[in-house]
Amino acid sequence: MINPSRILFFIAFMATTIPCVLAQSHLEKHLAGKQIEGLTKEAGTNYFLVFGDWGRNGQGDQQDVADWMGIAANQLTVKFVISTGDNFYCCGVASTEDYQWLSSFEQVYRSHSLQIPWFITLGNHDYQGNVQAQIDYSKKNQRWKMPDRYYTNARDGIRYIFLDTTPLVKSYYHDGNHEEVIKQDTTKQLQWLDSVLLHSPEKTKIVAGHHPLYSLGDHGGEIDLRIMLEKRFEKYRVIYFAGHDHSLQSLQLAGSSVHYIISGGGSEHTLIKIDPLITKFAKGTTGFLVVGSSDKALKLYYIDSQGKILYKETISR
Repeated sequence: MINPSRILFFIAFMATTIPCVLAQSHLEKHLAGKQIEGLTKEAGTNYFLVFGDWGRNGQGDQQDVADWMGIAANQLTVKFVISTGDNFYCCGVASTEDYQWLSSFEQVYRSHSLQIPWFITLGNHDYQGNVQAQIDYSKKNQRWKMPDRYYTNARDGIRYIFLDTTPLVKSYYHDGNHEEVIKQDTTKQLQWLDSVLLHSPEKTKIVAGHHPLYSLGDHGGEIDLRIMLEKRFEKYRVIYFAGHDHSLQSLQLAGSSVHYIISGGGSEHTLIKIDPLITKFAKGTTGFLVVGSSDKALKLYYIDSQGKILYKETISR
């Protein structure tokens, strides 16, 4: 017996795919020749993008951010994208056939230059839907890379670690909207993290997760994560990418070896309050990060939804 939901998905897919192909052609023409001023491809450097808090059916600034991501990716031959979570608002996806896969992902990030691997982390809003569907979508779409709730890989001499931070935040256990977090084994995840940090031979270790340890935004940093992760990050001199607060931030505590980077402006922005003791850069804006990795350093470019570089910094490897 044919599943009616599959028929509906097929009809929706056909109804949107053909216009999407035509729209992609129009998009490429519309963006042709555009570049981000001050963004230059350097020899011996591999590039990737970092952003989060994005899936709003193309609304807000999502499409503008997506377009400039495509321009940056084309300009630099970007190799992959990291999502810091909250991939679908408001409440995740229902299944691998949810229409939001088209309306918030496929149709929005349609530039040819973005048809590259996307390494995904989960946010708290994703936990309000079907988390397993986001894992399973990896089997349906070649660029969506999420083999499990947390995982690791190594590329170009850098160890990348993707955490599942929502179960590590105690407040979600009692709010009634995140029932799935109760089922997660946080001790197992932390033991896994310790093993990866200890045994990975790569000197440079980048960790990505949704919730920040420190933030100047509305949500602020998560004390639970500081208790669980801060000493681990210090020991291995981690660079930590997060989202959750809808802004772009670069923070570092005095005397700390850890760089706390927030890129959560994928579609909407919220206000921030500057703390001069830890702030290198912070702005309540939509946008994304470009990261260039060479043998000696990481260069980070903080870019807004109008394609303007707001800040850039270099982190030694």
